[in-house]
Amino acid sequence: MASSSQVFIAVIGAGGVGRHFLTQCSHLLPKFPNASLVLISRSNRSLRVPTFSHALSLSTWEQDLAASTSDALSPSGTLDFLASAPGKCIIVDNTSNQDVAASYPDFLKKGISVVTPNKKAFSSDLRLWQSIFEYAYPSNHQGGLVYHESSVGAGLPIISTLKDLVETGDVVQKIEGVFSGTMSFLFNSFAPVEGKGGKWSDEVSKAKDAGYTEPDPRDDLNGVDVARKLVILARIVGLRVESTSAFPVQSLIPKELENCTSGDEFMERLPAFDNEMEKTKAEAEGKDKVIRFVGSIDVSSQKVEVGLREFDRGHPIAGLKGSDNIISFYTRRYGQNPLIVQGAGAGGEVTAMGVTADLIKVLQHKASDCQCSDNLWSSGRRGETFFNISRIPPNLSVVFLSNSCILILLNQSHKAISMATSNLSRKTGVIVGDDVLKLFKYAQEKNFAIPAINVTSSSTVVASLEAARDKKAPIILQMSQGGSAYFAGKGVANDKQQASIAGAVAGAQYIRSIAASYEIPVILHTDHCAKKLLPWLDGMMDADEAYFKQHGEPLFSSHMIDLSEEEVDFNIQTTAKYLKRVAPMKQWLEMEIGITGGEEDGVNNEDVDNNSLYTQPEDILNIYQTLSAISPYFSIAAGFGNVHGVYKPGNVKLHPELLSKHQAHVKEKTGSKEKKPVFLVFHGGSGSSKSEYKEAISYGVVKVNLDTDLQYAYLTGIRDYVLKKKDYIMSQVGNPEGEDKPNKKFFDPRVWVREGEKTMSARVQEGLIDFNTANQL
Repeated sequence: MASSSQVFIAVIGAGGVGRHFLTQCSHLLPKFPNASLVLISRSNRSLRVPTFSHALSLSTWEQDLAASTSDALSPSGTLDFLASAPGKCIIVDNTSNQDVAASYPDFLKKGISVVTPNKKAFSSDLRLWQSIFEYAYPSNHQGGLVYHESSVGAGLPIISTLKDLVETGDVVQKIEGVFSGTMSFLFNSFAPVEGKGGKWSDEVSKAKDAGYTEPDPRDDLNGVDVARKLVILARIVGLRVESTSAFPVQSLIPKELENCTSGDEFMERLPAFDNEMEKTKAEAEGKDKVIRFVGSIDVSSQKVEVGLREFDRGHPIAGLKGSDNIISFYTRRYGQNPLIVQGAGAGGEVTAMGVTADLIKVLQHKASDCQCSDNLWSSGRRGETFFNISRIPPNLSVVFLSNSCILILLNQSHKAISMATSNLSRKTGVIVGDDVLKLFKYAQEKNFAIPAINVTSSSTVVASLEAARDKKAPIILQMSQGGSAYFAGKGVANDKQQASIAGAVAGAQYIRSIAASYEIPVILHTDHCAKKLLPWLDGMMDADEAYFKQHGEPLFSSHMIDLSEEEVDFNIQTTAKYLKRVAPMKQWLEMEIGITGGEEDGVNNEDVDNNSLYTQPEDILNIYQTLSAISPYFSIAAGFGNVHGVYKPGNVKLHPELLSKHQAHVKEKTGSKEKKPVFLVFHGGSGSSKSEYKEAISYGVVKVNLDTDLQYAYLTGIRDYVLKKKDYIMSQVGNPEGEDKPNKKFFDPRVWVREGEKTMSARVQEGLIDFNTANQL
């Protein structure tokens, strides 16, 4: 009978990389006695154990697989097979199969870990990427692990290096290099630093014969392989890259040969086009340079490129040998001297080494889990079993001990079992008062921030609520003055803010009526209210007080007053006046000190002095002492270089470390026992990296505004639908399927508006992941 600590391994793909991987496993698995190989599957057949008490032989697997009469298992069949195993499972996918890649979320949901060099899983549709990491550990504590080092650098530590840079708080500015062993081999031979080099078609033929290219070399020369690797790295560093078609990729396939029926035909006709590449090489040589095929990611400008570039002969990229890759990471920490990773970037054996190394990581993790659980129990002299507290490892802690001596243990690297809503009086729908305070305190404790989504219609409300529900997260829905007027209707006069007041109240009533259906807590908020818009705020507070008289709580959870353009004293005293007004209702008030750059809702700060974008600790202390004497229900949007909208990064410098100084100053001067006494808000995240978001959140930010990105995300779904269905929406009747075919199902607003909701919802989900909000419920 299999032990509960047993780990079962299934391998898909047994040729090329798969064959080398299984050879390496024959040396590896004896070091892990609890690990068993139970399935090997290739395109036309499979070999699997009759029961999980057996293991496949690594010394005779090739003969055994050749003799097997079992059909290959589909991804769902493989999932069913592993789901029945009496222990932890790992699937090693050595293929480039899209269908297998698309099934990764299903494996991970079942707690099955994934190890793979398959680039398609991580570089195709962004929604697949999001699903993979949503269901993987640690986002899903019951999910499997996922490792894919070899999807970018064969056996080189490219992904792990980049993740280490990001997770340790470094800011990655640029990634550049030669990402293809095939392209490296080709250009090192075709355009060497020394010597003339051979003809282009001859060098492609040599690379093909040496096994450096795919059977059809066009699969390498089209640049897509390099593009896929850049998509993966760009997503890791925090860029939202939809696919390889989202940026320029230079193909080295002559247009005349794109439609060749086979790789052999392509190779036969390629010599006729050698002159084109010779001309490109000669132009570089005339400048004493060489050409290389490279990829680059400029993080600050969010620009990704793949193609030919010229390099000085003394440049490290020019001096590569053989099929070596070289990747340079330019970061804030490393300054002008990039962190460089270099080595063999192609070949089945080195790629398999990367896969095997990832398998070791998973096995070590599983062995650690099993050892922890097995070693915690001891036997008494009379045969009884008891929990041995002395054997609790340092990464575990006792969090509950009942009268019957049942202990609940938490791994301190995991999130706590207690959920964000456990101490809320209202767990779903719009929350107010003490529940808002408790949720923000919990966010500070667990280092997450809640995205605040500007909503302008029932459609954008639904898109936001769906995202939060699907990600098991709380959400803040907020209405701006302009968005409120839009909710009322653009045809309603607004000379006295009457449209904005009516629209905000209508929006609040709608959100209150629908929010509980999504079974998540929702904070109902209003956005920036400058001095000239105070009549709008007054009107909403009138509605709050009327609602409070009837229901015992305000209509809105919270409001924001933004007098950051005014004198500091006026800002603080006016905010205090409004906080006194709403304090009896326990309504939250957010205020802003320090200007947020850019433009939003008619307030334009694009040309302000950059020094105005940074709030001083003394101002934060003044605000905290003034407002906390009135009510605990307030938060501060402090400026630390933030910019509204989408502007060229680099115009301002973001300094989230200032927020830490604010907290320390307030704690010191007030004697607060709280490590982070101030609830902080992050406005204007334009150009911010994922690491900067996380750093700001670690200093007590509980709310992050998302606006401009979501406006564009909403558009993309509608735009793409219109472009795709253009011939079906030009008239009510008549389309490519027939002159009398009706088009109602294509132009019905419920269809194309829904497409906008889908893409907006996906972007909200991304924010929930980035701000650590996902899976907090």
